[in-house]
Amino acid sequence: MARVRILTDSTADIPPDVVERLGITVLPMKIHIGSKTLRDGLDINARDFFEKAQHAPAPPTTTPPTPREFDEAFAELTRQTDQVVAILVSSKLSQTFRTATRAAAPLLGRSKIVVIDSQLITVGLGMLVTAAAQAAAEGATLDEVVRLVRGRIPRIYIAFFVETLDYLERGGRVGKAQAVLGGMLSIKPLLILEEGEIVALEKVRTRQKAIEKLVEFITEFTRIERMVILHSTTPEDVATLIEQINLVLPNLDISVDYYGPVMATHLGPNALGVVVYEGP
Repeated sequence: MARVRILTDSTADIPPDVVERLGITVLPMKIHIGSKTLRDGLDINARDFFEKAQHAPAPPTTTPPTPREFDEAFAELTRQTDQVVAILVSSKLSQTFRTATRAAAPLLGRSKIVVIDSQLITVGLGMLVTAAAQAAAEGATLDEVVRLVRGRIPRIYIAFFVETLDYLERGGRVGKAQAVLGGMLSIKPLLILEEGEIVALEKVRTRQKAIEKLVEFITEFTRIERMVILHSTTPEDVATLIEQINLVLPNLDISVDYYGPVMATHLGPNALGVVVYEGP
C-alpha cells in the first residue's frame, strides 16, 4: 500500500528542502500587491515582501488556494495513494479549510481523505505538518498520522505583538474601534492564538515591555521541546529577546525564522512572536 501523503498550505512556512525531502504537497496562498498576484513561497518570500509592499498603491491582501487548485491537488495525490491527510491554517483565519473540505468530498468514496483544521498558522502549522510527513515517511498509517496531529495541536502555542493594529483591522482580524484605540494610545498588544482565533492577552506601551511579556509567556512552560522566534525586520529585538530568555532558561535551544508574506500582510512590519511546542 502506498504511504500516506500530506498536503498543507503555504502559511506553514516550511523550508523548501524539508518539503522536498518529505514529499509534502504545498498549495500557495496568493499575495495581491497592486496589480500583481504573487504566489506565496514561489513568487515572493518573507525577505522581499516589505520592499515590494512599501511601493504598492494600496495595502497588500491575501486569498487562499482556489477550489480548482484543491481539486487538482487531491486528484493528483489520489492517483498516487488512497490515503491523504490535509493539515491547514486555522479556519478562524482563512477560508482554506472550508475550501479543502468541499474539494475532498467527491473523492471520499474512492480514497480516504482527512482534512484537519490545525487551529494554527506559520511555524506552528509547519511543526504539525513536518511531524505528520515524517511519520508517514516512516510507514505510519493514516489513523496514526491523524492521531499524532490531533494530539499535538493543543501543545503548540503562538504569541506575538504588533507595532500597530491597522493591518489586523484591515484583514478583519480585530475590530475597527479596537484598532483606532490602539493607535491613539500607542498600545502594542500581546496577542495569542487561542483555539485558532487571535485574542488579546495583554496591552503594553513600549516594545521593551512587550518583549518582557513574551519572556513571561515562554517561562510559563516547563517542558519546551522546541521554540522558534519569528520576526521580519527587527533583528535587534530578536537579540534582546534571546538575551532575556537565556537569563531564565539558559539551556533552551532557540531557533529564529522570518514570518512569511501571508502573516506579514496581516501583522505588518516590526511584529515579533514566538512559537512554543510543549512536550508531553
